[in-house]
Amino acid sequence: MNLARFIARRYMRSHASHTVINHISRVSIIAMAAPVAAMIVLMSVFNGLEDMTRRLYVAVDADVKVLPAEGTTFVADDALFDAIGSVEGVECFAAVLEQGALVEYDGSRTIVRVKGVDNLYKRVVPIAERVVAGTFTTQMEQNDCLVAGYGVIYSLQLSRGTLGKELSLYAINRTRFSSLLPVGGYTRRDMPLTGVFSVDESYANTIYTSLRGAQQLFNYTDRLSAVEVRVREGADADAVAEALQERLPDRRVQTREQGNSIYRLMALEKWGVFFIAALILAIASLSIVGTLVMVIIDKRDDVATLRTMGMTTPQVRDIFLAEGHIMARWSMVIGVVVGVALALCQQYFGLVRLNAATLMVDAYPVRLNIVDVLFTVAIYMAISSVITRLTVRRMI
Repeated sequence: MNLARFIARRYMRSHASHTVINHISRVSIIAMAAPVAAMIVLMSVFNGLEDMTRRLYVAVDADVKVLPAEGTTFVADDALFDAIGSVEGVECFAAVLEQGALVEYDGSRTIVRVKGVDNLYKRVVPIAERVVAGTFTTQMEQNDCLVAGYGVIYSLQLSRGTLGKELSLYAINRTRFSSLLPVGGYTRRDMPLTGVFSVDESYANTIYTSLRGAQQLFNYTDRLSAVEVRVREGADADAVAEALQERLPDRRVQTREQGNSIYRLMALEKWGVFFIAALILAIASLSIVGTLVMVIIDKRDDVATLRTMGMTTPQVRDIFLAEGHIMARWSMVIGVVVGVALALCQQYFGLVRLNAATLMVDAYPVRLNIVDVLFTVAIYMAISSVITRLTVRRMI
């Protein structure tokens, strides 16, 4: 039997003296449990936001992209496509040409990003799921068509009744543009609007058209700005990207997370909040100091008796160290139970609702991750152990 723990448990459970110190100890345990629960809930909320962001951008960002190492375009040839198709884990891929242009309708103009895609693009990226009006049709028989973001519709003062109307796209003609005589140094294409999609602000001013239409508009025959790849289900996108980079050393290959900075930003925000919450947890853990100091003062007669019976100073310290650890464990258990329960209730029942019709969810997104719980428990036990040890050593 561990004598120090036995005496510490007796101090915690003793009903002989219900003093203010006993009540303060219980309040201290609850006070330390609150930030533990808050940390678990906060980390779960960030996990939910990350999942929501992934669901949002998976409709417009491919799993892997093959990009030019320098410049904005590269020559497309059969050798390139054969190399991509031969990599294990690649399910399908699509050729893409993306450049800036100006769009006009009935006297209204705005700057847009024109993205020309081939017929396989809808298999690579489920952009059709984000269409809110019309259909995602970039080519109809021999005619090239347009699918515009909601920002383009707003800037051109269009309505849903405009579907089928022709929009005018203007781009610099690189074959005959002159800074001295810019008149006529551009290419114009008129294409009908077949659909409207909605993702977020970063894609609001994007227009999709056929690859052929984009190549003719920008005078980039047989050139691409990217090849977007869909990874087979169960395959690792990072491993596929590494294999593609080995096969294509003269190209730049990146995954969805590497290409979209919002994923890195969310990861930094998550761990930034984690360390801020850990600081708050450390401050809350200082309540152990006051509680242990009062307990040590209250038990000074018991300490004198134990010393008379032959207990050494380290053994006396072990008693109060054990009591501090018991308080920390109780607060940790309560905090974890409360935090996990709140996170699971929000995750499965959506108790806290969002009053926003434009978002993908109607309740705050939450996903509980056991790794976050273990991180919280580990950092809390480390902080409480250090504070308890320093307090006891200073008092005894």
